[in-house]
Amino acid sequence: MYTIAIDLGGTNIKTGLLDRKNLIASTSEKATSGKGLKNNLPLIEKMIDYLLENQKLSTKDLLGIGFSFAGMVDSAHNRVISTNKKYDDAPYLDLPRWAKEKWNLPLYMENDARMALLGEWQHGAGKGYDNIVIVTLGTGIGSAVLIEGKLLRGKHFQAGNLGGHFTINYQGTVCTCGNIGCMESEASTWRLPELIRNYPSYHSSSLANEKILDFEALFRNVAKNDSLAVEVLDHCFSVWSAGIITMIHAYDPEIVILSGGIMKSASIILPELQERVNQYAWTPWGKVKLIKAENIETSALYGGDYLVRLHQQEQKN
Repeated sequence: MYTIAIDLGGTNIKTGLLDRKNLIASTSEKATSGKGLKNNLPLIEKMIDYLLENQKLSTKDLLGIGFSFAGMVDSAHNRVISTNKKYDDAPYLDLPRWAKEKWNLPLYMENDARMALLGEWQHGAGKGYDNIVIVTLGTGIGSAVLIEGKLLRGKHFQAGNLGGHFTINYQGTVCTCGNIGCMESEASTWRLPELIRNYPSYHSSSLANEKILDFEALFRNVAKNDSLAVEVLDHCFSVWSAGIITMIHAYDPEIVILSGGIMKSASIILPELQERVNQYAWTPWGKVKLIKAENIETSALYGGDYLVRLHQQEQKN
């Protein structure tokens, strides 16, 4: 039996067809998160129908749908609780009913970072560990936590998810969440352009010649030994390491998995963050290892497959 997994991100929508261990087929389309989730549902329907037609399968071959969402999710009732300027109509939609009416399939929801953690735990960098923190460095900064083989969710489903909104600088920038000096508002992709332009030396930096001020541009100019780029990257390292160390102190993981688009530069990021974590984290039992996610682009799809199969097994029992 197969499953369908949906990874609804702010930039891209990914769908996959899985058979427990393998991602049989997948497709990706640009998202229009500002237009709401309801307006994106027809696109998701076409993507799923395409996967089934292309593999010559019907809904009778499927166990269910795993739905990964970039926001707070009530996984007990499979609904979105809260968004952060992405798909803001999602809390008002009945997605399990949508899946039932369209394909006669059950739909199980989870936060995107938790779903990515499940995927890495089962099929990636987290195999063999049962105490894991995952941190996603990208447009924003997300997190999820696994303790003794169980996802940390909490009474209101936000436990472990708000690592990117830990306060790093109480005199810092106002975040999109409303807090001040979040890890995300100090060193994420959405914050980076303003961060760079606020430096007095910006106009004399080679970064001023970049059309897009993203982390790809930052690392490119660090390679040129541009002094501003080096300074900004050091600032980001300080923010990321402070946030990761706080999560280590809070959740006591064996490993921390780093994921997200910024990890394209993992060869530079991992050694620097590992050194800072080794120096400053209070872990008398030993050192917490930082590892790059193995399936950055597809871990949430693997997580969706696992979630569907877990629910099906629980129903049988």
